Amino acid sequence: MESTLSKEIIASVASLGALVKESDSYKAMMLTVDEYEHSEELNALIAEYNTQQNILADNFSKGENADEGFAESVQQRINQLYEEIVSHPVYSAYVNAKADFDALINDIYGELQYQITGQYPCTHDCSSCHSDCSSKK
Repeated sequence: MESTLSKEIIASVASLGALVKESDSYKAMMLTVDEYEHSEELNALIAEYNTQQNILADNFSKGENADEGFAESVQQRINQLYEEIVSHPVYSAYVNAKADFDALINDIYGELQYQITGQYPCTHDCSSCHSDCSSKK
């Protein structure tokens, strides 16, 4: 399939990509991804969480023969694992770094839209742009 992008646009996007890779938020995200992928403790929790989810699904697939007491105990373990995962420092660091990186990417998209259209995208949070668009309806 032929690209709709000109060579100049591709070169500009490549330059932008290189700048993004040099940003602190990208570096922090990549560091936390590496920590996330190599955390044996966190990955064991996630593996058990997924296994417990499958066990619960298998139990409920039995329909009327499902064991409600068993399902309740499995659900309690799932809830406990969930809390352990989301409070794990490696997971928390990843989530925070990902949010910072996503904010950078959203700012880039917004700036690109502004450069093309002369308008920033509406975030539905009037405090972010001060354009008073709510009064123009």
